[in-house]
Amino acid sequence: MRGWVWWLSMLWVVIGAGGAGYVFVCTLQGCTTRQCTKDEFWFPLYNGEPGVIVALGALAAGVWLLLAVPLLVAGFVRLRGWRARTLLRAAAWVGAWLAGLELIWLAVVSAWAWANGSGAPDVAWGELPIFALWLALGAVMTRILAAPSRP
Repeated sequence: MRGWVWWLSMLWVVIGAGGAGYVFVCTLQGCTTRQCTKDEFWFPLYNGEPGVIVALGALAAGVWLLLAVPLLVAGFVRLRGWRARTLLRAAAWVGAWLAGLELIWLAVVSAWAWANGSGAPDVAWGELPIFALWLALGAVMTRILAAPSRP
């Protein structure tokens, strides 16, 4: 069960949950500089954030995006989704993948709502349910992949 598709899906889930957690931490710290409120539209920052954290966050966001389509294809191949008897599991896989895309969109929208304000430490509590939903998505993806593949 712990094949490369599972590891790939868990990496995708951990990066997504980490992104939601990162945005939550950013809102706790606050950001009042011009760089935080005007210059960095796609990536939330906080006051005094070390450059290495910014670089790692940008790297993780890029990896998450690059993994999205290969993960969908890998899961479909692992489940042999082109066969009639595995069609339901393949549909569940596509649904879980789409849920991941929606969760990252929700995290970005929540971050934009915070960044478009003053950037002051008014906490984006909406990131906590998104974080929890990422963890639940990981459990769902594990469940979908858990059944043995049929020849």
